[in-house]
Amino acid sequence: MKTQTLTQEQLDCRLKNTPETLYSAVRTILDFNFLTGNDPEDESFSEFLEMLDAETAEKIREASLQMDDHPDEPEIFLLENESTTFLDLVAEDHEGHKVILIEGDINLSGNLFIEEYVTLIVAGRITAKNIIVNGSLYSSGSLTCDVLFGASANDNETFTAGNIYASLIAENGQYTHSEGKIYSKYLISFHNEIEGRTGKFIENAIIETDSEAFRLHPEVLDKNGYFDESAFLQFINQHPVEALFR
Repeated sequence: MKTQTLTQEQLDCRLKNTPETLYSAVRTILDFNFLTGNDPEDESFSEFLEMLDAETAEKIREASLQMDDHPDEPEIFLLENESTTFLDLVAEDHEGHKVILIEGDINLSGNLFIEEYVTLIVAGRITAKNIIVNGSLYSSGSLTCDVLFGASANDNETFTAGNIYASLIAENGQYTHSEGKIYSKYLISFHNEIEGRTGKFIENAIIETDSEAFRLHPEVLDKNGYFDESAFLQFINQHPVEALFR
């Protein structure tokens, strides 16, 4: 796969060619998490500090100045994807957070995996067997897969400006949002929300609390009867989605 390093300005110029809803969502999260620090002279930041006690405010102000002196900005890459089988996007041990932009559709016979320190932005549609998101995923087009699963301890999100078509949509701490409609046979939502702005159509089972985990196959539960993420990921690679439910 061919990669090209981008600056923040180059990324921003390319994002402006995507739908406004996607551009806004991406810019908000990148600005908040990575690309801008807390400026002590910023009015909103100053107002926030005024709400705190003097000692806490001073500690936060000092930390902000240190962050400005030692910025931890992510590397930004334009990736020319050539794979039609599977795509694993990960950050190596020596790397920090990575932002990856793919311009064009992704069509995979296997899985798309996005590791927790990766933010993937796709200017196009995504089709894969399973889409597993531990980092963040932003797509201008629809998502089509057997399983769409997100889990990031509620730190990241999955966002599409299109629709979501899946046999199962599941999250274990991942905000999942479609600007269009969601069509799925099954839905599992334990610790966040799965939203379709213009509609959410679930054909069969919906599980939305930990207490309902008993309705799942025993192989995806731990010894205490709670959802086991690792066992779940292994199960869906070996069995059809329907086998997941009792």
